[in-house]
Amino acid sequence: MEDYRSIPDSELTYGKDCPYIDIQWEKGRIFISNAVFRLIGKPSGIRFLWNAGKRSIIIEPTSIDDPDGFPVIGATYAKYGSLQIGCSTLIREIWPVVDWDKTLRFRIVPKYNEQSNVAIFELKDAIASEIPRNRRGGRPQKPPKTESK
Repeated sequence: MEDYRSIPDSELTYGKDCPYIDIQWEKGRIFISNAVFRLIGKPSGIRFLWNAGKRSIIIEPTSIDDPDGFPVIGATYAKYGSLQIGCSTLIREIWPVVDWDKTLRFRIVPKYNEQSNVAIFELKDAIASEIPRNRRGGRPQKPPKTESK
């Protein structure tokens, strides 16, 4: 794993199937799109590597039994969707370094290093957006379908 620093990043051109992670302070969660899992080879587990100096998060594939990893259980790797991982400890290490607004979520698209098979998320590339809410505090409801004639 030490050799990923000396290898230049190879960015992929993504169509509508863009890998990303969403980071939210509020609930201490990271949402990882299914495209990230397909990018790194549909692993049974993943490991986060946090580099405070370079302000980057690396996601590498690992086995489901790795004590430092998160098991990817029940992922279907469908074209759309994401996996929610609760990792408030990692998020609380990230926030003081980047000094982001805690009321927003931040989406980051990775750079893929093919030789090391890791997805590298540089925090300087993060795009902030508001967390959608409805009147009851949950996710916004889809509008009802209208019948067309």
